[in-house]
Amino acid sequence: MNATQLLRTADDPGAGQFLGVDWGSFVVVLLVALAATVVIVCFYALALRLLALGAPLDGSDKRSTAPASAAATFHRPPLATAAAVVCIAICVAAVLYGIWLVIPQFH
Repeated sequence: MNATQLLRTADDPGAGQFLGVDWGSFVVVLLVALAATVVIVCFYALALRLLALGAPLDGSDKRSTAPASAAATFHRPPLATAAAVVCIAICVAAVLYGIWLVIPQFH
């Protein structure tokens, strides 16, 4: 690149790009945001599923024909509760980190 081309590029930083957007960086940000969203939603869904372990049946299937005394017991394994809390903590941490990245006064 010669000096004339460098000066022209410095005067017009969006030259050679459609609408002055660096589309490669745009796609990278899009893919990272999409992947982060999928991961956060999966952790949240896993946390809800873990919290539902041991819950009495709600009558929506034929397994709910058990006697009332058996259906009234509710026992969630402590490991499932701890794992659900960890999953929700991961979700909260990811959301707070995203907010921290977006708001410049925080850094």
